[in-house]
Amino acid sequence: MKRKFPHLCSPITVGRVTFKNRIFSAPMGGTDTNDGCIGPKSTAFYELRGKGVAGAVTVSECMVHPKTDGSHAYHLDTTILNSLASATYTTDAIRRHGAIASLELSHSGMYAGTYMTDKSKQKSMHQWGLDDTVRPDGVKVKALTEDMIKEIVEAYGQQSLQKEQDFRC
Repeated sequence: MKRKFPHLCSPITVGRVTFKNRIFSAPMGGTDTNDGCIGPKSTAFYELRGKGVAGAVTVSECMVHPKTDGSHAYHLDTTILNSLASATYTTDAIRRHGAIASLELSHSGMYAGTYMTDKSKQKSMHQWGLDDTVRPDGVKVKALTEDMIKEIVEAYGQQSLQKEQDFRC
């Protein structure tokens, strides 16, 4: 039988990382967090993808700069109790099935906090964007300074170097 994609289930090495196959799970966010930590239901969700056919499982929306992005999503932040531990536990759950854990780093920009479950914190947040403006929903947005943009860029670099979690970014 001639297969249309004969290499799909074959291992592939990219750089120093070998994937068990070429099926990569798209980033998917979890829903059981109020504090920025990956909750047990989300860990189980990601583990099932690693247990199934995915060669790489991507945990979605990890915020890199809490000062300007207090979003509902995950944070790798040493000031949040359990933040690094929950990320490590999730990584281990994915990797125990031979899949590679991947992490999507993110910044929500002027929509930071829009979907937060803590509505009182959401209303107290400043929204940050490229210019002073007003969002279509009436929320005021403040312009980021050059120094703040540099901080956010540095935060991406710092988060991508989080070796304790052994995420492969």
